[in-house]
Amino acid sequence: PLFRSQIGMEFWKQICAEHGIRKDGVLEDFATEGTDRKDVFFYQADDEHYIPRAVLLDLEPRVIHMILNSDYAKLYNQENIYLSKHGGGAGNIWASGYSQGEKIFDEIFDIIDREADGSDSLEGFMMCHSIAGGT
Repeated sequence: PLFRSQIGMEFWKQICAEHGIRKDGVLEDFATEGTDRKDVFFYQADDEHYIPRAVLLDLEPRVIHMILNSDYAKLYNQENIYLSKHGGGAGNIWASGYSQGEKIFDEIFDIIDREADGSDSLEGFMMCHSIAGGT
């Protein structure tokens, strides 16, 4: 799943709560039994941590930094986080965002391809996206 940062953070908080996964990616005691399919939205690391199948990207680094400084910072795969090297975002100018997107296209799709390749049976993407700026 790809997501627009603030909306996406709320999405992942809800998915974690529904599957009994704590902010650090470890299962709550009550979530170890049952038949829910955690592997749809998460993969299990070599230890007991569950990591979202998520790609975090934003041209505006402020929101990504908010996530990385939150209680959920250790939840995400750090290799699946893209921060714009320009650091200023698109400034609510569509043409600027489009132009920047063209330049980073290959790098973003490498991240997406790597995440998709790690899935046993990819069926789709959940994408939280903000059009025309703001979340």
